[in-house]
Amino acid sequence: MATASLPRHPSRTSASAAAVLSILGNIAVIGVVAIGALVVPVAALVVFGPALLALI
Repeated sequence: MATASLPRHPSRTSASAAAVLSILGNIAVIGVVAIGALVVPVAALVVFGPALLALI
């Protein structure tokens, strides 16, 4: 009976690819959080901007 043996350590290519994908994923998450953080100030500007400009 033959058994398949798995490599003990992942190859450097797969480790490098995993590192790159991890960094890209972190960049994407930071971008989503930054855009989400801008939603409230932009909404406030749209709602209260005309009233504030009328005071000037």
